[in-house]
Amino acid sequence: MRKIASIFSFLILLITFNALNAASVGINQDVAGLDTTPTIDRPFAPSMLRTKDNHKATLDSFENPEVCAGCHPKQYEGWRGSMHSNAWNDPIFLAEFKKGLKATDGKIFNLCAGCHSPIGVLTGTVSWDKKTNEFNISEKAARGVTCDVCHSISGAVPLKDTLTSEHGNASHIIDTATHIKYGPLKNSKSPYHETQYSELHTRANLCASCHNIIHPVNGTGIERTYDEWRVSPYAQNGIICQDCHMNSVEVAIQIAKTLKRPETFENHKARLSGKASTLGTERYSVVHSHEFVGGNVIISSLMAPNSLRKRKHANIAKKRLQNATELTIGLSQRKDGLFKLDVDVFNSGAGHNLPTSLTQVRHIWIEVTVTDKIGRILFETGKLDNHNDFNEEETIVFKTWAVDSKGRETHDPWSINHIVRDTTIPPKGHSKHDFVFNNKYNSNQLNVDVKLNYRSATQHFVDSLLGDDAPTIPTITMNHFSKSFTLQNSKWKEKIKTYESLESELINY
Repeated sequence: MRKIASIFSFLILLITFNALNAASVGINQDVAGLDTTPTIDRPFAPSMLRTKDNHKATLDSFENPEVCAGCHPKQYEGWRGSMHSNAWNDPIFLAEFKKGLKATDGKIFNLCAGCHSPIGVLTGTVSWDKKTNEFNISEKAARGVTCDVCHSISGAVPLKDTLTSEHGNASHIIDTATHIKYGPLKNSKSPYHETQYSELHTRANLCASCHNIIHPVNGTGIERTYDEWRVSPYAQNGIICQDCHMNSVEVAIQIAKTLKRPETFENHKARLSGKASTLGTERYSVVHSHEFVGGNVIISSLMAPNSLRKRKHANIAKKRLQNATELTIGLSQRKDGLFKLDVDVFNSGAGHNLPTSLTQVRHIWIEVTVTDKIGRILFETGKLDNHNDFNEEETIVFKTWAVDSKGRETHDPWSINHIVRDTTIPPKGHSKHDFVFNNKYNSNQLNVDVKLNYRSATQHFVDSLLGDDAPTIPTITMNHFSKSFTLQNSKWKEKIKTYESLESELINY
């Protein structure tokens, strides 16, 4: 009898738990959909963006970045070459946005503009003309994600009010009634504006709002950078987005190696400490740069090819990509006589998946070339064709595959119904692959060249958006291994390069 009572109690507990759990998962139907009627608490639906105390914002609620530069020149210099400063003017985004507005009859406007021009959405100074398919936007709103956008954030929308009980879709609460500047520094004072310490600015949640984009109809994660970080070893060690993306590449590399926050570093060469402004009197252990550089190599340089600042951002992005992975290769001969090339890709340096964000468009792939002693090709994969693209079906590629409601593959965020395949590599994760080939010329030397490549979009995708104005999408080599193996005493061993060959390589580099 006691055993039956125990089982009954357990069932009651299980049912109660399931009921509570069921209430916390899925989509919040009260805010789901593209036809959601704006409310006082959600005036910019389907975006989650709102103002503090429902205050009506005007352009006077926000300063121009150049005003901030007066006391924060270092931060301004970092910002003005960043993707935050190009959030609205990015030509690939604008072309895709127009395509999406036409496809949805304008219903996604606030959803996208809420992150790419929050000032425009909050003040009503950005709009789309359905007849001409052109945008009207104020000069201040076209500056993208400005200093005041981030430093006027006073809080985050309560998770119970969001689409999937998670941050995303511009779930910021922005103070437009005062000129208080919110930030991560305690005891900060300014003669120009009020300052207030914000715990939110010390957490990754701040970034989650625009780096977690959830489909408003079906709840599919379209951009999942924050979610990827949230379940990573970086998050488990208290390392946040700002630690890597608001410090130098060298600092980010050190963080990835040690899984320690920059405040713990003893290397003074990192130049982390300093004053937050030219008028500041207090020194802080870490004063963040505001470059916000990730892996986007093309847009900053494309926007102003003659700008040293924007080229610098492109170079930083390239350097970040080239320090994000480790590549290991091995060669062996099978019993059937065929050769097996092992390639292990290790996400050693990114606190999120590789690639991340709009991963149905962005690609990382393995390019392999195997030749014999005199250069004859024995095997190759991942080569670009004459249109700067490769055959995805015959290539190891790291990305996601998304389909629409009818099961058709799509690259367009608004069309995505669900993700059917995901080969992206999680933080500190490995992806191992074997390539089998035949040494058809019976060569006693095999030359193996392996590259890990990245591009922010396919050439076909960009050409379809921009036509004749489309730039050539660069391929960034993230990692590269070139080795030779020779047959020695019936065993294949790596050929050690002589001093003369290494010297020749350096001269010809």
